[in-house]
Amino acid sequence: MHYLEIILIGIIFLYPIIDLINEKYKSSNKNIEYIKIVFSLWVPTTFLVYLFCTNNLSVVSFNYIIKANWQNILSLSFILIAVIYLVILSRTIKINEQLKSEIAQKFQPFLNLMPVTKSQMLIFTLLVSVSAGICEELIFRAYLYNLLDTHIGITGAIFFSSIAFGFWHIYLGWKEVLRTSIMGAIFCGVYIFTGNILIPIILHIFIDVYSGLICYFSMQKLDYAAQES
Repeated sequence: MHYLEIILIGIIFLYPIIDLINEKYKSSNKNIEYIKIVFSLWVPTTFLVYLFCTNNLSVVSFNYIIKANWQNILSLSFILIAVIYLVILSRTIKINEQLKSEIAQKFQPFLNLMPVTKSQMLIFTLLVSVSAGICEELIFRAYLYNLLDTHIGITGAIFFSSIAFGFWHIYLGWKEVLRTSIMGAIFCGVYIFTGNILIPIILHIFIDVYSGLICYFSMQKLDYAAQES
């Protein structure tokens, strides 16, 4: 293993500590925090891609080609259905005040992260969600899962790569560590099922965009959105 790859692994496992430190010095401007998140995601990812391109990585393939097989067609079909559902749900939230209030209540514990104004929604959707989908899937599924799979097998690789993924969200609390660890295992399953990293990336981006848009639409005309604008 190249020494630069050891440094990369160190960065991956030290990232949660950096996140906890950053949480203590976070800005009151949510858009600034979004930019900081994007930057912190792309630093290790750029390093990962550099090592991959210079053949200094133990993992020699990220499986980034989508083949025309039934697994990929089925997966993309489900994502398309989910997108249609998101459009329908977004429209329903706009006209159903009771549904809007119920969803807004569920997002209350995460309002320090989720978008509630138009500018926050745009940055969260176009930068944070896309960056998280690309960077985290490359790091945890394309790289860490494959690296662990060659040493401890598929079960251990899914478990430990998903736990590591969960700890990247420790700044949100232990419940989110558990939830995102489970999501990490699901993303691993999608990666194994489809045989490529692009569909997990698309799915990850969609899930983050879904959460951001639903939060934004549910907060419209509510007191919190008025205070943030």
